[in-house]
Amino acid sequence: MNYALDALWWKLTHPDIRALASILTAPPLWHTDAELPVRTLLGETGFRHLLTLDRNPVPLETHLAAEAPFGHRLGLYAESLLAFWFAHAPHSRLHARNLAVYDAQHQTLGAADFIVSLNNIPYHIELTCKYYGSTTGTPDTLRGSNPADTLAAKAAKLQNQIALLNTSDGLRALQPLNLPRPPQPATIVRGTAFFSDGHPLPAAPLNPYGWHGLYLQNWTDYTPPAPAVRFYTLPRTAYLAPARIQAADTLPPEALHDISDGLTAVLELRPDGFWHEIQRIMKATQNTHNIFYI
Repeated sequence: MNYALDALWWKLTHPDIRALASILTAPPLWHTDAELPVRTLLGETGFRHLLTLDRNPVPLETHLAAEAPFGHRLGLYAESLLAFWFAHAPHSRLHARNLAVYDAQHQTLGAADFIVSLNNIPYHIELTCKYYGSTTGTPDTLRGSNPADTLAAKAAKLQNQIALLNTSDGLRALQPLNLPRPPQPATIVRGTAFFSDGHPLPAAPLNPYGWHGLYLQNWTDYTPPAPAVRFYTLPRTAYLAPARIQAADTLPPEALHDISDGLTAVLELRPDGFWHEIQRIMKATQNTHNIFYI
């Protein structure tokens, strides 16, 4: 998994802090032309603040416990992590979360994920975290665990979401916040794209420097990168950051054939005694219509 060897993942140890760090610092999965820069999102002291939280995670743990359970809904977990950051980062002020927009008949038109000021500049921020796979290497074939969840559809929907507050109904929803100026629309797009071995890096709108993994239909097509690696099947709320797993929770290579689908982390042992992710695999399931998905 590219980016997994960054020094940040050697420093941070708490799972929730690592997940938060991935939302703040990972490259966008695809380009929206409205990406919020990492420097703006982190602020001048962002890395130090993350390290402080890692040493004392109680405030974040308390926040997450108050909003749980998340079940298997990665989006809710990710939104809760980002809400904590916006409420506590030194350069940030959270004005609204899930701000509903209604038409003149009071019918819901949608909701803005976050209205927040960063360094005193107001933003309307939409967050999405997606994990898409394809055998062909082309963006228009990428889809998620729900076959109807495609990159093309999500990218189009995201453009509509960031334009929501530019309408008269959106401007009306903003009025109670008394912002000094209209918020700038911005996106935070995180996740991983998975492709079969041998395919070139994906084309636009996908980010060639984004996180990429291996897409497999059959475990017989896979050769581990080293004899000493182990594996871990990732729960949905563990998708966000590179895995850091204790030995007792890892799986040997011979257990791979018992994994029918989902995301699996390939792990190597590091000096801290934990097994760290070096590659990520999406294992597909074949349905009766010969369409592969996780």
